[in-house]
Amino acid sequence: MVMLPPAQPDGAPAPAPAAPRAASPLRALARPLLLAARPVLRSPRVRQLALRILKRFPTLYQRAYRMVMASGSAAPAAARAGADHVAALSPRANAILRALRTLDRAEPRADGKPRLAFVAPLPPQRSGIATYSTELLMELTAHADIELVAAQDEVRMPPSLAHLPLRSAAWFDEHGAGYDQVLYQLGNSPLHSHMFALMARHPGVVVLHDFFLGGALVHAQMSGAAPHAWREALFHSHGYLAVRASEAAAASGRGQVHKDWPASLPVLEGATRTIVHSQHARRLAADWYGPGATGRIDVIPHPRTPPETLDRAAARAALGIAPDCFLVCSFGFVAPHKLTHELLQAWTDSNLHRERDCALVLVGANHDSPYGMEVEALIRRASPNANIRIAGWTDDDTYRQYLQAADVGVQLRTNAQGESSGAVLDCMNYGLATIVNANGSMAEFPDDAVWRLADAFAVAELTAALEQLRRDPERRRLLGQHAVALLDASFRPAKCARQYLDTLTQARADTAARHAAWRAALARAAPQDEAALQRLAATLADAEAARQPGTRRQLLVDVSECVRPGAAFDALTAAQLRELLAQDSAGLRVEPVYLDTTADPPRYRQGRNAAGRLLGLGWPVQDEPVLDVHAGDIFYAPDAAAPALAAAAQAGLLAAWRARGVTVNLLVRAPGDAEAARTIGADRLLCGSDAVARALQQQA
Repeated sequence: MVMLPPAQPDGAPAPAPAAPRAASPLRALARPLLLAARPVLRSPRVRQLALRILKRFPTLYQRAYRMVMASGSAAPAAARAGADHVAALSPRANAILRALRTLDRAEPRADGKPRLAFVAPLPPQRSGIATYSTELLMELTAHADIELVAAQDEVRMPPSLAHLPLRSAAWFDEHGAGYDQVLYQLGNSPLHSHMFALMARHPGVVVLHDFFLGGALVHAQMSGAAPHAWREALFHSHGYLAVRASEAAAASGRGQVHKDWPASLPVLEGATRTIVHSQHARRLAADWYGPGATGRIDVIPHPRTPPETLDRAAARAALGIAPDCFLVCSFGFVAPHKLTHELLQAWTDSNLHRERDCALVLVGANHDSPYGMEVEALIRRASPNANIRIAGWTDDDTYRQYLQAADVGVQLRTNAQGESSGAVLDCMNYGLATIVNANGSMAEFPDDAVWRLADAFAVAELTAALEQLRRDPERRRLLGQHAVALLDASFRPAKCARQYLDTLTQARADTAARHAAWRAALARAAPQDEAALQRLAATLADAEAARQPGTRRQLLVDVSECVRPGAAFDALTAAQLRELLAQDSAGLRVEPVYLDTTADPPRYRQGRNAAGRLLGLGWPVQDEPVLDVHAGDIFYAPDAAAPALAAAAQAGLLAAWRARGVTVNLLVRAPGDAEAARTIGADRLLCGSDAVARALQQQA
């Protein structure tokens, strides 16, 4: 195969590599301010007040946001990982080493119920996941000895669950290895920011309530719960392209860049299994990370317990709503992604806002931002008879009263990011005729259970739906009846809990098999010191990589000749690498790598610093982890005559990779390098010219 170098103008010098950027004043200022802000970030009430104030001043908010994001890549990986991290081992080998150190403390039980740590926000936190957790725990307690793990000052469980032992997150961090299994409830909010460090140390089944995790990761990074969590997750999930785009977006003040990328791959890879609540969320994993990311993801519906009471008249009396009022409600926080502007426009365009016996209530707190101010302005500009109001945040009893009192629920979404709307299920659970649009998981509901608009609907379509449901009480009754029947068939906690148990059983069996193999390896090797234990971890990591494909294939580009002191990228390597790193492929990650010849034996590491220089990234000097390679990965050396490549071949590294299923590809640039390329051993030789191709043919 002939690969032509990029054309250069006659006499033009090779382009110089980009110089590393000097630390900006913003980045220098961010660190002390971030340290001062961390006590604020750890207090939910103070944090919410600070955000409410900042969001009223968009320019100030953007400056503060850019400042804290500028702090995100300040320390090398080894400095962050502490005693648990061994620089000479790959990430996979480090994870195995941590497990080997605790295997003797986690012997499997021969009989009896497993000891399960349940890590989640719990009541009275204002979190749908806290409510979700109590519903699920009601069903799981009969099948496991459950201990609760929470990072909050107060926990108030229902009486039927008050007997469950409660552990702090700090206690669990030290003692988590003693459990048979761990179940994490992970969402994209500050309430979950402590979980990332726990999941890295004590892997378990993760219920991924939100596929995009930038909000929780940024808070973990800025609060100190997991320093650099966002930047590391962004890089690991999406590579150099995302880091560069994120830096550029943050520097320009364009929006909140942590919302552009899911950054959830470390969670998916580290979990023993993952649970999501919709096929939409599972598809997002394949879309962002390739088909290999879905192999250990199970879809279990978001459970809903049937309401204890349904007393429409009493609920309306308590809320001061007339018996003959046609009441439309939208539940949950008012926010841009819930299309509140479109709902208000549809209401004011309809006949309903002119009728005194029709009312629209937004049952939730308004958004603390210019968007929320615009919502209030739209309501003020409506006619005096429009009968629109924002109820604000309500307690559970009032929330349930609105569900019983309403005639129609309207739950709209845009830019769904893998979450499942609890508010939609609440409306359906109370038998409301519910209007949704086909965005994300809401597209999966059958037509007879919801009134489903197109994802990108016209406001006139929503107006028509409201008016028709006003005129047709029988249609409302049937939609509500079919919605309840759907939940009875698939969404009740007992049924969902059985699926949970299947996932937990599978994950526990898989983990037990791995641990049994590791115990056997420990018995055979009988390591006498820490160095021997580390060598065993590396051997086990290589064996696992040979058996299991990675989540995504890697294209490993050898830049060994560009990392030596004083070395620079040659024009061809720089041009090819820039082009490769600019590609966006869910199933293939481009990773610059270099041979570390100071190690014994030599090993390849990520070439983060060389790539950062080439791309002009703003990060400081990075630690560069040892590579984990898997069957299906692709190794490419842009110069078959490079000394580092010969050293890798001589050490047997490339032959070992080929035996593991890695394809080795070498670019032969000159006819005189053809023989050297053949002696290295490769699956494919690429030719820089027709002359090289002819030389290779003659030697064949």
